[in-house]
Order: sequence, then C-alpha cells, then structure tokens
Amino acid sequence: MGRRSVWSRDEVQKLTRHFVLATDEVWRLQGGYDYRKYQAAGGDDPECVCFQEMAAQGHFGAGGGTKQGIYACTPGGKLLGSINSLSAEAVQKMMERSLAAWQDLPAADRLARPTASQPKHRWEWSAPQGGLILKETIRYLQDESPEGQTPDSRFNHDFAWFSAEEARRLIPASPVMGKTYEVPPEIYRRLARCHLLNTAHGEGGTYHAHQVQGELSVTILEVDPQQVRIQLRGHGVSTGSRKKAYGLAPAARIRTELLGFARFDRASGQFSQFELIALGQLYHSADAVASDAADRNIGWYFTLADPERPFDRLAPTHLHAYDASWVEQPGLRLHDYQSTQPAQK
Repeated sequence: MGRRSVWSRDEVQKLTRHFVLATDEVWRLQGGYDYRKYQAAGGDDPECVCFQEMAAQGHFGAGGGTKQGIYACTPGGKLLGSINSLSAEAVQKMMERSLAAWQDLPAADRLARPTASQPKHRWEWSAPQGGLILKETIRYLQDESPEGQTPDSRFNHDFAWFSAEEARRLIPASPVMGKTYEVPPEIYRRLARCHLLNTAHGEGGTYHAHQVQGELSVTILEVDPQQVRIQLRGHGVSTGSRKKAYGLAPAARIRTELLGFARFDRASGQFSQFELIALGQLYHSADAVASDAADRNIGWYFTLADPERPFDRLAPTHLHAYDASWVEQPGLRLHDYQSTQPAQK
C-alpha cells in the first residue's frame, strides 16, 4: 500500500488540541524578501516583528528569502518547531515534536505573551461595507492530454472587492430595458490587473494599468421599481511582465472573454445575485498573436461571497495593488523597502 496522504479526524483532533492553527499573507508577515530591511526601514507592526523573530529560528534560518512553511510556537513567540513540506507524515512528526517541547516548557513560558501584539494594519479592515464582495475560483481547464499524461486540473480561490459606490456604477442611473451601457473602465482594469491572472497554481503577480486593454459592458434584461437584471459581457488582453511580491514574473499574454448575469436590488443598493465567468487563453510569450495556439486554457468564476462564512471574509490577494482610496494601506508598503530580485522562472 502507498503512504497515507491524509490524517484521520481523531489524529487531527489529538494533535490540534493544544494548538491554534493560523495562516496569513506570508509577505506581510515576513517583511518581504528580507525582514531586516523591513525593520531597518521603520517596519514595526508587532505581529509582523513577532513572526519574523520567531521564523528566523526555523527551517530557513535568519537569512533573506521566503519563510513559507508551518510553524508551532508559544503565544509569546518562542519557536517549538517548523517545517516546509507537502508530506503529511513529516508535518505530523513536526507537530508531535512541538507538542513534546510545549509540555517540557515551564509554566511561565507557556503563559508568556509578546510585549505588544495588537496589529497596526490588517487588509481585512478595508472590507467595503455595503459593497460588492465576490468569491473567485481560478481553474486550469482540462484539455485533451497526450496518452500517459494527466490533465492539469489545479485550482485556487481568491476574492474581489468593490465599494458600494463602485458597485452602483455597474447600473446606469436610468436603465432602459434592452439597452447596452459601457462599464466604467476602472472596473475592468481592476479585474484584469488583479484577478484575471494565471494563479491556479499559486501567486502570479499583478499587471500595471498600461499592460491591460479591454472593456466590460452591461445590457439591461429586466427593469422594474424593485430590481434591475443585467447581462455582463467583456473581452481583453493583458501583456507583459507581472509585478510579484519581489521581482518580476516572466512576460506573458492572457486573452479573456467574459460573460455574466446579475440582479441589483434598488431598495438596498446592493446586488442580490451575481455570476461572472471569464475564459482565458494563456501564452508564455508576450508577442503571441490571436492566431497562435494557446499554451494553456484557464477559467475564472466570480460569485457573491457568503458574509456568514469566515473564509469568505478574507481580503483579496492583491488588495495592495487596488487603485482605490478606500483601501487602507500599511504604514510601510512592501515595495517601499524591497530590493529587486531576479525574475522568477
């Protein structure tokens, strides 16, 4: 029999009884590529500093570079164990070692707290009240694969935010049934720059505004005093090197076609239904033309997030790149102190 890739519920409950499982945006916590530059530039967010000093004792050490992985530590930031592995067995052994280390600690160390712990900034604080919050699913579309090869079906999730004022701009002030209206270009630009990306496999970087071309329009399908139902259509092309957390991703081209339907409640000023599908063709070359065969096909699906689900309250991955005054930025932005790193292959 092969090695197990999952744990039983009993094993998880046993191991996590003494743990609090937590995740966060890795670059914000670790201070970018080198946390020492973050601190030298004045970065002093308490939870970031606590993580940086703890993670510097872990598997990657104190040097510059990613600190991705799984860490176990005390509430005061004392490292108990860490690992960066996709192996369930390896992670389980790390947690068992960490639990044993916890049990060996004096009571004072278990009760210790960091001198300061309240964060100064959280992206979630910018969630637009009364706005349009969409859950995004990104998936590679399975094509016919050569015999013996498994189709790539990787997928990912993200969220897209629009303020209440931005969402209302999707609906004309005096909608006429059957008429088509162009959506303000900044709506499409946000989608293209920060969401219509090759991120089914992970983080993929954002485009600059001048690298995206396209449009989005709405056609009024139904209109009455209570609601307006619309169809959304659009298309576009994004070309060039994308700006990642550090350095640049290789230049590429993405062609997209969009189709969606939504229902807007006029009394509440909010969308009660929203579905948008985008189909994309990915080209590894920025010089690709429409007649060239795509290197891969990808799909994006946007629908209303559920405000009652904690997962659906996560901030968009690239909220930092939104061109929006309502987004609260941290006191020290990542690219203010990052050194340029080579493009990622």
